[in-house]
Amino acid sequence: MAINTSPSGLLFDIQGFSVHDGPGCRSVVFLKGCSLNCQWCANPEGILPVPTPLYSVSRCLLEGDCVTACPSNAIHLHPHSIHINYSLCASCPISACIHACPTNALKVCGYQQTIDELYSKIQRDRNFWGDNGGVTLSGGEPLMQIEFTSSLLKKCYDACIHTAIETCGQVPWRHFEAVLPYLDWIFFDLKHINPDLHKLATGSGNRGILDNAKQLAHAFKGRIIYRIPLIPGFNDKPGNLHDMAEFIRSTGHHEINLLPLHHWGREKYAKLQSPYPADHYTVPTKKQLQEAQSIFNSHQLKCYIGSDTPF
Repeated sequence: MAINTSPSGLLFDIQGFSVHDGPGCRSVVFLKGCSLNCQWCANPEGILPVPTPLYSVSRCLLEGDCVTACPSNAIHLHPHSIHINYSLCASCPISACIHACPTNALKVCGYQQTIDELYSKIQRDRNFWGDNGGVTLSGGEPLMQIEFTSSLLKKCYDACIHTAIETCGQVPWRHFEAVLPYLDWIFFDLKHINPDLHKLATGSGNRGILDNAKQLAHAFKGRIIYRIPLIPGFNDKPGNLHDMAEFIRSTGHHEINLLPLHHWGREKYAKLQSPYPADHYTVPTKKQLQEAQSIFNSHQLKCYIGSDTPF
């Protein structure tokens, strides 16, 4: 019997027909594991680098089948719900609790896929991309699974498939070096220019992120669009926006996608039995977005709001 030696990665979603993650119509692959833990994360189920149980309390019958089935003693029955100790659950490869649940109140987020298996799915989507479409890797942070990501991007690039990544930038520079030959496009996140405030809201400072952005200015000849989530009360002060604009200009790139904060991830935090940490942030108004846009434009930068990015 032949042994499949194709590298495998841990995914949590694949979305076809996307028109907001690069030019044309695209297939977006979401990889698990992230080096940041942003308070406003829209995909918190992608943060942990292991398969993660998602719990829907409204579906739960509280019969305790999952408690009995769990080999790690990570699940406990409470009067109105179960409680999952994710630190214990993360090391369990069995997912016996998932199979024991009769109502699908428990589902696992994260599954292994080989390069060949994923590439086969990508090839099926190819007929729907149009002339400018392709593949975008997202997450999580796709550069954390660097062996899988670099192999997949090379396979796509060699097949003349347009390639893009969405990255928070908080990875070793050698991970960028491994993928740059196979990339056409980078969406690069910037959250805040101040390292202390950045760490407060994301769990990490920003020195590595800014250093990587500077190095990309010299090493990458494709298109870079910086993405900045506009979050009133965190990074919308004019001083911070002016400083971010000057930093972006210093990289030699001149495009920014300003993303208004949304709270679409709130229900996902509930399924992870975790409080939603961004409740105290308000969604920016149209006026706030336009004022931020005018600051970036005043630095001779092209600033696009939301889905208005011209691909």
